[in-house]
Amino acid sequence: TYVRLNNSLRNITYPILYQDADFYVPAITSVPVIADLAGITMVWDANELSIRAAELQHNVLDLKFSPRSNGYLCEIILAHPLEYEVLVTEGSWINITLQGGNLNPGYISNRPHSSVIRKIRAFQFESSSQISINFRRDVNEMHHSLALNPPRIQISIIDTAFDYSAIDTIFSDDEFDPIDVIVIDAGHGGAEDGAIGPKGTLEKEIVLDIALRLEKLFEKDDVRVVLTRRDDTTLLLDERANLANSSGGEMFVSIHANWFEDGAAKGSQTFFLAAALNDAARATAMLENKSILLNEEGEITDTADELDLILFDLLQTEYLAESQALAREIQAEMIKNLRTRNRGVDQAGFFVLNKVYMPSVLVEVAFISNKHEEALLGKESFRQKAAEGIYAGIKNFIDKYSPDR
Repeated sequence: TYVRLNNSLRNITYPILYQDADFYVPAITSVPVIADLAGITMVWDANELSIRAAELQHNVLDLKFSPRSNGYLCEIILAHPLEYEVLVTEGSWINITLQGGNLNPGYISNRPHSSVIRKIRAFQFESSSQISINFRRDVNEMHHSLALNPPRIQISIIDTAFDYSAIDTIFSDDEFDPIDVIVIDAGHGGAEDGAIGPKGTLEKEIVLDIALRLEKLFEKDDVRVVLTRRDDTTLLLDERANLANSSGGEMFVSIHANWFEDGAAKGSQTFFLAAALNDAARATAMLENKSILLNEEGEITDTADELDLILFDLLQTEYLAESQALAREIQAEMIKNLRTRNRGVDQAGFFVLNKVYMPSVLVEVAFISNKHEEALLGKESFRQKAAEGIYAGIKNFIDKYSPDR
């Protein structure tokens, strides 16, 4: 179930009920949407069956933009002065890190802006927050200062060449921005082997090889590829997400090999993040999430609460529709190349996709638990075809949804 918020599409996952001439929306997933609209933090208390304002107060209140005769002014409105750093990175990104900052990422990311800005991203970390602003032109000269009354950070972009004829045109989130940076995530790695085939094939080795092959295919294209790992390195799921976000990633593709206790299970499948709709999708997510869902006795815990928490973070993004479309394109091309059983596109609660603020999917190339598909995964030719299928799906998605290409 989707709702529209400030020109962005948001998934509230569960159905809206109509009863006695009233509509009822699911509280667990609707409260974050309402909070983003209001610009405050709200929490659904399932025990008390009530909605309350969170105790943690935001001190990063708003983000405003205005044209100037010689450029553009960005202002970050604060509750009180904060220490901050400003860094300009490749691709015309201005990144502002606020020490001790606390903000509502969904609210800040969706602030109105003119067509001179491509996109805004806001992130909340444990002891700081970050606002990243992507301009459509190179940022060659920039000045910043902390002003008072009211407290605010002022960032002046000096550039007389900005096109101000469209300065009053608010850039719509419905328009899809060109994809310039793709993050490829080889699942597991290091101390985490992932799934293991009947003959001892390790998932972490298979998916890394496919990721490296996929990176090579993009060498001829006008995009930058970022790998979360390129060797047998242990990476926490938060580290993968942070790398994807901080690198300016605009698409996230996590590559895996599937496993099921019934060795007859076979085929290829592509997922996007949402609550699982069936037992098979739920089982796949449980397998991939296993490393962070173990209790002190080493047993897998129930994931219902964890998936509800995922949805809170997920609903701060506007990329569900794009993620689903990306999954469809990759799945179609992968099946065309591999000729494996088509298990289709599905949704489930994968932690690796949580907090990745861009279109993102998880690809299960084949079942490493199936003897025949384990043998296929062991062949270079099959892994190359898998990489080519994923590549073709990504290219199709970019061509269909990116107007500037």
